[in-house]
Amino acid sequence: MDEFKDLLSYSILMKPTSYSKLKLAIEELTTEEWFRELCKVPSYNTTIWKDKQIKKILLDPQKTKMIKQDQYHAMEFINLIKELAE
Repeated sequence: MDEFKDLLSYSILMKPTSYSKLKLAIEELTTEEWFRELCKVPSYNTTIWKDKQIKKILLDPQKTKMIKQDQYHAMEFINLIKELAE
């Protein structure tokens, strides 16, 4: 029974949370200069971490990859952040 409890607690503790996934997505995007500049503005940084619409985008690995690789998607993402921060 103790082994089962240990296994169960390990799986609960090691399961990535949406916060940890969000943190990883943001860390991945910080390799981009435009994203680092965006994060320096306090209102934009707050929007990135707190807004539901932005979090939904960042929690999708394919969307994050598209933002990182495609200039058009990056500009759309930047404009969305600026719009939501106002």
